[in-house]
Amino acid sequence: MSEETLQAIEDCGAAEMQIAETCAIAEIGEAEYWASLEAQKRYRIGQLRTKLEMRQAIIKMAKSGNSAMVKVYQDITAENAADLPPPAKVDGERGGEFDGI
Repeated sequence: MSEETLQAIEDCGAAEMQIAETCAIAEIGEAEYWASLEAQKRYRIGQLRTKLEMRQAIIKMAKSGNSAMVKVYQDITAENAADLPPPAKVDGERGGEFDGI
């Protein structure tokens, strides 16, 4: 698959296009897309790039005092906290990552 095709796939991922639409824009068949791990990876990278940009914008607005974005930020951090393993205890620690600071 050419770099131009892979870039089109990544751009479509960034725009949250459906796979069928992505394949039409990239001018490939869906079977070719699903057979290519690189195409699937680039689509996901596009999605994650947009997610990163959106979260950066949310954080910027929250820091500037936008109360609606503060709430969105709090929801995101609560969602992320559920994904984190509990902090490891080190000798002498009381358990919290920032205890004693």
